[in-house]
Order: sequence, then C-alpha cells, then structure tokens
Amino acid sequence: MADSTLSKISWTEFRPDRRRLTAGAALTGVGTLTAMAGVGVLVYELARAGRSWTGSWDVPPSEMATRALHQAQAVATSATRAGRDTWKSYQENAA
Repeated sequence: MADSTLSKISWTEFRPDRRRLTAGAALTGVGTLTAMAGVGVLVYELARAGRSWTGSWDVPPSEMATRALHQAQAVATSATRAGRDTWKSYQENAA
C-alpha cells in the first residue's frame, strides 16, 4: 500500500505568524460589524421609505388586501358553481 502524501509532509514546519493571524481575525470582526451596521441602516431606510410611500396612497394597503381577498372568494365561488353546473349537465346528457 502506498504512503499518502499527507504522511510525507512535515507538519512541524507549518508555523503561521500568530500576530498576523490575530490581526486578520480582528479585521474580520471589525469588517463584519461594519457590514452589519450597513445592513441595518439599509433595512431601516427601505422600511421608512416604504411606509412613507404607502402612506401617501389614496387607498390603504390593508383595504386593498381586503378587496383582493373578497374578489378571490367571489371568483372561487363562481368557478365552483360553473364547475358543478357543467358536471350536472354532462351527467344529464350522458344518461
């Protein structure tokens, strides 16, 4: 059986500089916090602008949603009736 490449590597020579690793970790942490702050500002501004925009509408979004729900219910009811009537007329003609 052949020796693997990893068993031939001398791992005692692998010595990263701890100061550079620490500096890299610190910079990563600072960058992450900065990015999170930027996302927070972005989300806040989008929410504020959206509320301002929908607040200027003549019809509030809740009323628009209620209207759409009632329309969907009416369409479903009429489709159910049409399907039932078609099925009944089909059965009468088939018999």
